[in-house]
Amino acid sequence: MCLLNIVEENDATGVVKAMYDEIKGMFGTVPAGLKMWSLLPDGLQHHWEVIKTSFAKDMETQKFETVLRYLVSEAKACEYCLGFNAGMLINNFGMTHDEVILMAKEPKTAPLNDTQKTMLLFALKVANEPNEVNSDDIEALRAQGMSDKAIFELAHQTTHLVMADALLSVFKVQD
Repeated sequence: MCLLNIVEENDATGVVKAMYDEIKGMFGTVPAGLKMWSLLPDGLQHHWEVIKTSFAKDMETQKFETVLRYLVSEAKACEYCLGFNAGMLINNFGMTHDEVILMAKEPKTAPLNDTQKTMLLFALKVANEPNEVNSDDIEALRAQGMSDKAIFELAHQTTHLVMADALLSVFKVQD
């Protein structure tokens, strides 16, 4: 379901069809959350590239990004993303349902290394309290060895998640 008239798989042409075919090759179907982007084909291409890049990373980075997606979706109440990311945390990364629930209440309990926890807490501040980010937050990331470029990329990635969650919620996207 979606409040907008999205392009269904059988009606796709051009860039949208090419993207749908690639998505089906990875997932077996085109999730509604990606079909929403069919209304903006360049956006679909970009969003799909972000997803493919994420799935191509090492497992530790995928776990971090899944934790981040889950916690941003929890904070933004994006029902569509919560189930998907909780399922990944449980099925792909061995977390229990109770650990996922606890992590949502206390992000510091996320099963991540110290650098990733620092990154996670910064990213959640970017998502939920952007006006509260300060030089101490940046210095904490630099102390973990992050470059300013990497810090900016993390903030960009996080704001992209916030935007995607907002669009999914606004248009009531469901599979």
